[in-house]
Amino acid sequence: MRRINILYVHGFGSQVDPNSDKRIALAKVADVAAVAPDYTTPYDAVMRKVQPYLAGVDLLLGTSMGGFLVTRLAENTGIPFVAINPVLQTRKTLSKYIGTHQDHTGRTFSLSKETVGTYPDFLPCAEKGMVLLDMGDELLDSQETKVALEPLMTVHTFAGGSHRFSHMDEAMPLIKSFITV
Repeated sequence: MRRINILYVHGFGSQVDPNSDKRIALAKVADVAAVAPDYTTPYDAVMRKVQPYLAGVDLLLGTSMGGFLVTRLAENTGIPFVAINPVLQTRKTLSKYIGTHQDHTGRTFSLSKETVGTYPDFLPCAEKGMVLLDMGDELLDSQETKVALEPLMTVHTFAGGSHRFSHMDEAMPLIKSFITV
């Protein structure tokens, strides 16, 4: 039996880290490719950047803005997704970062109002997706996300945690059960 392929889509201001806890946990059950889109570029440019990574992918997994993006990729491709602490209202969330700032690694970035305006919102999709939430997310309102999405799709919550998602090991059985090949 072949190993499955997961595309891990990072969030705003993130970098691909082959030694991240999430990637190490995923690599126990699948081959993992990762991409860290530049969300300071327009939505269409981000979609074009990610497109080459989709060949042969069995599951899309995204965190934060990547959680938003995997819903849109799933809509275009039919590939199932897992969204972790996803951004639901992209324009509202990204608007906080309009201007020139430094990310958590010290890199400078600039985000324009025009670019923010190109982003659609999260696309709930019960047949294709599952959402994992750390209820202690300090950047996004997990309770609001839970209330908005539970009537529309499968949502699993974990007490405490953070925006970086602290429960990957506990979530792996859920992710594994969602994988179809």
